[in-house]
Parts: sequence; C-alpha cells; structure tokens
Amino acid sequence: TPPPTTGSTPPPSAPPTNPPTTGSTPPPTASPTALPTPVPTAPPTVPPTPVPTAPPTNPPTAQPTAPVTPAPTTGGGAVAQGAIFDSSYGVPKCANMGSSCDSLALLNGRGTISNGNEPNRSNTNNNGNTCNDGNSGSYHSDESIDQITVTAGDIESGVPVPSGDFITEGGRAYVTVKLWCWGSGASDTADIYLTKDASSPDWEPLDSITCPGGGAQTIVQAFDVPKGTNQSIRVNFRFNGSPSTCSSGSYDDHDDLIFTVKENPSVTLPPTPAPTQPPTPVPTRSPTPMPTNSFGPGPSGPQTASYDAALGAPKCSYGLSCDSVGLLNGRGTMNNGVEPNRPNTLNACTDGNSGSYHGDESIDRIVVTRASGGDGDLTEGDEVTITASVWCWSTGSSSFIDFYYASDASNPVWNQIGPRKTCPGGGAQTMTASFTLPPGSLQAVRANLMYGSSDAGVNKCVTGSYDDTDDLVISVKPNTASIASISEAAVRPSKHDDVQGQGAIVYVEKDAEADEMEKKLQQMNQSKEKPAEDDGNGEKGKGKGGKALKVKLFD
Repeated sequence: TPPPTTGSTPPPSAPPTNPPTTGSTPPPTASPTALPTPVPTAPPTVPPTPVPTAPPTNPPTAQPTAPVTPAPTTGGGAVAQGAIFDSSYGVPKCANMGSSCDSLALLNGRGTISNGNEPNRSNTNNNGNTCNDGNSGSYHSDESIDQITVTAGDIESGVPVPSGDFITEGGRAYVTVKLWCWGSGASDTADIYLTKDASSPDWEPLDSITCPGGGAQTIVQAFDVPKGTNQSIRVNFRFNGSPSTCSSGSYDDHDDLIFTVKENPSVTLPPTPAPTQPPTPVPTRSPTPMPTNSFGPGPSGPQTASYDAALGAPKCSYGLSCDSVGLLNGRGTMNNGVEPNRPNTLNACTDGNSGSYHGDESIDRIVVTRASGGDGDLTEGDEVTITASVWCWSTGSSSFIDFYYASDASNPVWNQIGPRKTCPGGGAQTMTASFTLPPGSLQAVRANLMYGSSDAGVNKCVTGSYDDTDDLVISVKPNTASIASISEAAVRPSKHDDVQGQGAIVYVEKDAEADEMEKKLQQMNQSKEKPAEDDGNGEKGKGKGGKALKVKLFD
C-alpha cells in the first residue's frame, strides 16, 4: 500500500455550481406563548363505542303519520262514553265510567212506527216491568225519543255546564233528552226518572217537562247522583195523560239508558227509617185475584209501593194489586212508632203525634186489590177493595175510620166511600171498603183513622192529636172495552185537520160521556148518610191506662 500523500489539499479544479449557504441560523424572535400540554395522567373515563359486530335485526321505528292526541287537561282522565246495547238488560248501557254516557242512535224512533222503527225496541229494563211503546203515527211527525245523554256537571242560569270529570256518587249530573214533539208540543210531556240500581230498578221521579215547542226539541234536567255504580235514567214520553213510569198511549215512547258511576267512598247510603216496633202482621185474608184484560202487555202481578217524593205518598206501577207494605207503619212522631216519610198524604195533612206505637191509633198498611176476580191489572171500571191494617185503642169503640178515593192523584178531589166505620175491637184490626175505579190513569185512596167521631177538615184531613191520615197512589189502565165504539182518532184530536170537523165533534162527545160516567160513579161510591156523633157515653175522657186524657171537641 502506498503511503499517504502529504502536504496541503490541492485547490478545486472548477468553481462551485451553487452559491454558498448563508450564515448561521438566527436566534428565535420570542419565547413560547404557552407551556406544552401535559401528558394525561389517567386513561379516558368512557371507552369508545365498539364497532357493531352484526347488522340490526329490526328496522328503525317509523315517523308518526299524525300528531299524538294530547292527554285531557281536566277531569282526571274522564272521557265521554258511547252506549252499546246490553241484551241482559234489554237497553243501551255505558259499561265504563266516563264524563258522559250517550245513547247515540240506539233509541232513535219509536216501536214500529212508519219510517222510524226503534232498534231493539222497547229499550226498557228487563229487570223491571218492561213497557211496550205505542206504534201509531209516523217518524218525525209524531212523538218519539231520539237520544238520551247523561253528563257530569250542572245547569247554571239555565245553561248546562259539563264538569269534564267522571259521573261520581254524591256529585251533580244532568240528563239531556232529544225529542220529536207533535204539533205545538203543548200536548206532549216527558216524565224523567232515575234509579240508583239498574239491576233492581226503583224509579224516583226527577221532573215532568212539557215540550217547549213542536218538532225537534231538547230538554235538560239536573240531578244529584246517589250512591250506586250501576244507575239508569228512564224517560216516559206521553201524549196527554198523567205522570207515569210506563204510560200506555198509542203515541207514547219509553226508553232507558244505563250508565256507570264512579264510586265515592265518602258517600254512604242514607238509613232507612222504620218504627222501632215490628210491623203489623199481614192480614190473613189473601187478595182476591183479578180478571184478565186485553189492554197492552200482560198482567204485571202484585205490586209493592215505593215512596214517590213528588207526590208525597207511596205509589205503585200497573199491577194486580198495590201494597204499601211498611211505608205507612206508625203515625207522625209518636213514641216508638215514627212513620217513614210522614205524613204520606197528597195534601200534606198533619198526623197527630200523641200516644205510643201499638198502644194508640195508627194506620200500619193499606192494600188495594181487585174485588171482581181475575188476574189482570187494575183497570178503569173494576170494583176494588181497600184493606187497611190498623191499630185501634182499648176496645176500639172510640176509634173510627173513613175511606176516600180520588180519580187524579196529581190534583186530588176526595170522595168518601160509604159511611164511617167503628173499629170492631181493640189492637190490630183489618178494615175494608170497596168502590168502582173511575176513569183516570193515576188514582189514589185515603184512610182517615181517628179517635172520636167528627167531620174531616179541609182536604179531608183529620186533625186530632191521635189521628192518622195516609194515602196510597195506584196506576190504573184504561178500560178499552168501554170505549171500543170510539176510534182512537176520536179520543185524540186529529193531527191533519187542525181539530176541525168530525174528529173534534166526537172528541167533545167523549168528554161529555166521561163526565157523565164520573158523576154516576161518584153517586155509587158516596153515601149521603152521616154517621151519628159520639153521644159522650164512650171511653173518651177516661184516659189511657190512667195517664194522659184524649180530648175531642165537637162543633
């Protein structure tokens, strides 16, 4: 190997191809504006979302096609209910609680009238006495109930105001009835009833309202909602006649609507008033059966009265007989025998309050039965028997009874039946009187039991401190046999001649005939014989058990 060359490096053989690099890098112009970000001391708190391992099994939920219905702002979720036909009751029913119950079109029409057959007719409760609608006339020319609605709320200054809440026990509600009224409406009336238990209806009257005009009309009636979750309204729509739960005219319509009521635990049933002593035993004499008549539906059987607040006395529907049961038991506010719903009279007679139960006079029960035999309902022209179960003081010789009847319980004019009778003995006694039923669909009988013998006062009310007056209202069917020769058009003014011509003339003749019949019946039932007054030799003034004296003043 040759030895390294010594000496200086030779100069370049050619000049450089690029200019020389500039001088050294200049110093920084300023210090950093912030410290560097520190290194994280811990890992992130939420791990990243993992990548899905498989596609979704269902597609995403579709966007709604309509806005969501907002929740109700009042009433705690109460909503209006539409009725459906309930075959077990035979009427429309709202099975759920709500702010209202509407029959919708289920009642539209009447019976089998022309162009207006009512669905599921007659739409009256199978658990009571069903009513057959009249089938005369035509739809929306003659009478019909078209719709019934029950709504939670009240009527303020004549205007219905719904509450939006549930129909609730102890609250307020109103019933709205859509009707078709004939002519001017002046001859048509709707009787509105309520029962707190549709499974065993006991109809309580709310009101009777005359049509405010002809054609389509709407009437409204408010009421207090009683205790009971299964309640019902009945509307009895009639051409003329008297208030009734089941009138029998050929243009009459009867419809029920059952509605469900929200329970209110703070509402309790009122106690049933009753005397502290047991009721008087049932008379041993059984009611005489009645003959069958051809009017309307078949016989309704014996009827038990219920208290009618509008009339102020016990009342029966159509039937074989009418029994007050325990509704008259006792007298006034006498000791141990306070009478329920006293005084139980149509004219608000005042009972005497002296004495004690079954020590002194009281009427305990009244039964009206047909005396002429058969099994039909009580009918105009029938002979009937009034049986009064009474308590007579001591030997009974100072206790007397008068019987009366009135052909119109809504406006009673009392006619005495036979002479005054003396109790046949002391204690429990049964006393009777018979008469012939005059014309009138809602009649009444009265018994006046008194200590001593004096004339009854105003409205045939006795006023002694030991005296008792009680009434019983009975429903009576018309006697079709007695008016068979008179056509229905004669009884009801023609709807096509503005009460002109032969129809009106025959109608006047029928009125005259009825007046004459009434006069004859009154002569048959009323005796002009006046019973002799007490001669002072009885037990009057001797006291009862050596205690308080009975004092009777005579004119």
